[in-house]
Amino acid sequence: MFELFLRVQHDCPHNDLTRKFPNARISMWCNHAADILEIEADGFATFEGLQKEMTTIAKSGRGKIISKSFHQGKFQLIAKTCMCAGNGKGTDPIIARHNFMEVPPTVLMGGWEHYRLVGFDDSDVKGLLRDLDKIGKIEVLHKKEIAEGVTDDAFLMSLSSLFGQLTSKQTKALLTAVEDGYFEIPKRTTAEDIAKRNGQPRSTFEEHIRKAESKIMFAIAPYMMMYAKVPRSPFNTRTRAAGASVGARMMRQLTVQLEAENRSDTRVDS
Repeated sequence: MFELFLRVQHDCPHNDLTRKFPNARISMWCNHAADILEIEADGFATFEGLQKEMTTIAKSGRGKIISKSFHQGKFQLIAKTCMCAGNGKGTDPIIARHNFMEVPPTVLMGGWEHYRLVGFDDSDVKGLLRDLDKIGKIEVLHKKEIAEGVTDDAFLMSLSSLFGQLTSKQTKALLTAVEDGYFEIPKRTTAEDIAKRNGQPRSTFEEHIRKAESKIMFAIAPYMMMYAKVPRSPFNTRTRAAGASVGARMMRQLTVQLEAENRSDTRVDS
């Protein structure tokens, strides 16, 4: 069993939207009768254009807008459509024909459809790529083996649940730190050097990193606990002094930290 990450560029009504609005990101869930689209735009002009497109689609009877919102500096549009349902064309029949299972959502950006597929036999890959190549351009991004019978890999984390609580400043600081080698061992750079290059005090940069790390840890903690709940797991270990498991104490501490940081973010960002 293996995972295959690839992207495809071909003619598709949904994908055409990302060619027209290259700064938009569309996450799509499909049940072959209807599609649910989660559309993120980086600015009001893009959002307004996408809203007009979806309104036109809705008037034609092929869909409707479910909700609109603005969060963490991004405009979000949720829409239900049925532009490709049941037409027998596109990537879905090819994926099914070659015994692959797609793990949703399909992510569409800049004219490309990005897929995460689960395959069971390496011999199926050649046929899949051959047939996808007939409908458009294709690029394989990554392939990795999955241990047979490992059910923990079935737990999926959405990007919004992992990074949704970060402010734009925290996200930027974290990405800069990763790209500059701040988290490597040994470090390729220091907080002071990164802060200086970005024209901000070292304490400000470190505060953004600390808050980002705390929020991400809070987001992944439940998944770590599910993964670690095996006999003799340190997450389940109880001590007389603590009176609770390591996992429970960790969750309480992270909750308190997150509440305090959210109050601080509200004061700083407002």
